[in-house]
Amino acid sequence: MSRAAQLEWWMGQVTAARRAVGTAQLERRTPRRSGLLDDENRARAGRVTPLPKAPLAHVVLRSFTITGQRDDERFRTLPEVSGRGGVGNASALPNSAKSRIEGGLSGGSGGGAVGRARLLAAGYQPAVIKVISYAHGVARATATGQYVQREEVPVETHDGRMLGDRDAVAAEIKEWSKAFEKRTESQDVVAIRLQLHGLRDTPEARETYEKAIAAGFEGHRHAYRIDTLPSGEIEARLVVAMAGPPKERFRIREERIGTEQDGFNQRRLDAPSEAAVKARIEEVTGYPQHAMSIDPGRTNHGRDGVTWQLNYHIEKGGPLVDDRGRMVANAADARNTAKEWGPSLRSQSPRDTMHLMISAKAGTDVVALTEAARAFLHDRFADHKFMFGIHTDKEADGHIHAHAVITVKNEAGQKIHPNREDFRVWREVYAEHARAQGLRIVATSAMERASSQSYGAKDKAIVDVAERPRPAREARDRAYASDPANQRLIDNARQRIAAARTNPIRLPLSETERHTVNESIVAWSTVAREAPQNEMAQDMLQRLSMAQTIGGILHTLEKRVHHLTSQEDKTMAITSEQMAKDLRAMNEAVSRTTDLLDGETRQQFRESSARYLETLANRIDLQRVQERGVQELSRAEVERVAGIGADRLIERAQEVRAKEEREAAAAHRLADRAVEAERRQEGRTGIDPESQRELKAERAVVAGSQQSAAREAREAAAAVEAARVLAEHPGRPLPNSLIQTDALTKLRAEQERVVREIEGERAESIKGQHMK
Repeated sequence: MSRAAQLEWWMGQVTAARRAVGTAQLERRTPRRSGLLDDENRARAGRVTPLPKAPLAHVVLRSFTITGQRDDERFRTLPEVSGRGGVGNASALPNSAKSRIEGGLSGGSGGGAVGRARLLAAGYQPAVIKVISYAHGVARATATGQYVQREEVPVETHDGRMLGDRDAVAAEIKEWSKAFEKRTESQDVVAIRLQLHGLRDTPEARETYEKAIAAGFEGHRHAYRIDTLPSGEIEARLVVAMAGPPKERFRIREERIGTEQDGFNQRRLDAPSEAAVKARIEEVTGYPQHAMSIDPGRTNHGRDGVTWQLNYHIEKGGPLVDDRGRMVANAADARNTAKEWGPSLRSQSPRDTMHLMISAKAGTDVVALTEAARAFLHDRFADHKFMFGIHTDKEADGHIHAHAVITVKNEAGQKIHPNREDFRVWREVYAEHARAQGLRIVATSAMERASSQSYGAKDKAIVDVAERPRPAREARDRAYASDPANQRLIDNARQRIAAARTNPIRLPLSETERHTVNESIVAWSTVAREAPQNEMAQDMLQRLSMAQTIGGILHTLEKRVHHLTSQEDKTMAITSEQMAKDLRAMNEAVSRTTDLLDGETRQQFRESSARYLETLANRIDLQRVQERGVQELSRAEVERVAGIGADRLIERAQEVRAKEEREAAAAHRLADRAVEAERRQEGRTGIDPESQRELKAERAVVAGSQQSAAREAREAAAAVEAARVLAEHPGRPLPNSLIQTDALTKLRAEQERVVREIEGERAESIKGQHMK
């Protein structure tokens, strides 16, 4: 083709593209019902014939993209599925001559689970779509967009424009920001100082404070500490969740006291909140409202805000006690408390953009993936602005990714709130568009493959920085990796990646999951009969059968334990001997099953089954006490009962001890290497500012490594002592001084759960005995 012919062809394509974009923009401004799925419009829509496929990337002129009629997304429908699993009107689809699409949204030839299994057995890869993060505000949305554009990746917008650099991305986000949310994120936790004036430090006064706190902040998660003032009076320092009962949420007001020049701002609870708290305190304690003062301090947002507040109060004044009587004594306690409070915070954070990622295996055709991603985005997010690009820099790790930044709010003002069903539909729609481009991709769920949840992109980034510092930021990345504050974050990311790579069998624990596994077994059995030599079919059938068997065992344990321990509809009392016989049979079944498993699957089964066996063992012991005619149990007897079933707790403590000792040894080796690196750097360092900055960074790495080693040594010593204490007194909660890691915090929480269960069982058994 001559140069003139090429230019004439390009001009024709540009004219068609501009016409399509103009039509799409006009349709965008037409008011209509909107949502994630617009079935009504899609049902009556006609097929839009796309433009001829754009040439390959090396032929395309720089900084220009032909979008064709893909922007005419409002009235486009997916390819119709023929009765045999093919595609009607295949000639209208790009690449249709090359590859017939096997199956529609149901997954493949024959449809349903069987169709999806056939495609997977034929080498198709599962469709993977994840929401990586949300962003609020121009700064964070711009950072996300510039991540998509990193390393000069071409970024395409919803209307077919190419953004060539970081400045172009920033300008695009700035234009989007005109429709961003103006409201700020919610304030979810507040520090409060409570004073009942005139109460001096006596046991009675402290009891009054405890009653006042429990009543005044009823329904709000809280933690508190009672401090003695120099005057001899006492006060309470609290961390309180703003959200309480369904219709109550504390609100903070600021008032200006004094003049603009000489005054100050004072915070207070708004009138309804303060009146409600004081009234509840007065009702329970009889203390007059005029003698109370409630002074709110700093407010924070979300679980991170809870963690910060708890840590601040612990550092300033010592341990707190939460509203359920548990100690919050260190950073690990603070993190676990914040996690527990999370659902009750009713936290709200405005979302302006969504970062969505489509993942494909290494070797996937990049041009076809780009076309499929573009078609999917226009199909599902027709009313939204978006930009997307393809990252191939991780292909050596086994994947390539399409990253998209999408406005949460569409042009009609409605927002995306994706749920499990939306993700299922997204996978199906994307898989259909991918197959239209000749890609071998099928939509399937992880439970259909008994596959454990994968790790996130954030986990990969954390581990990459820690293990492979970037050349331009080597000192900074090493400082990040050696900072004691980041160690658990890095360790947790490593564990999630390791678990995902081994892909342990996912156990079906709910009725829905068990149904999915059963259906998938039928499907893979069909495929195995059709293709006896297909290794994947045999492997999947074995994997799913194992999941079905283990899930069935756990379900049987759950039902049997519930039957034995429930007080409902008992026409005949079950004796402790009958329960013990059942427990022996269950233990034997669990032991035989555990021997067949390994790795994470084995651990998951042991933990799931142990909960049921411990519950039954505790109930048996209480039943024996009841059969001896004992009406009440002392605290010491409760702890003795807890100790009877403590073998698993002791084993867990030994595992924690071994892990902490390994981490301490590794931290010491890292510190030694950091010292050696610092010495080498000192020998090479000149007097120029850059060399001095590098030396300073190396010294920061050494300091951080040494701090990390010291911390790991303390945690290892605490784990050793915790294992000893637990072995000697299984029913006695571990002392606060030993709770220095998340693992030990979880261990103590497990102890407390066992004791609570025993006390609950004791109450039920006594209640049942009184009813006889």
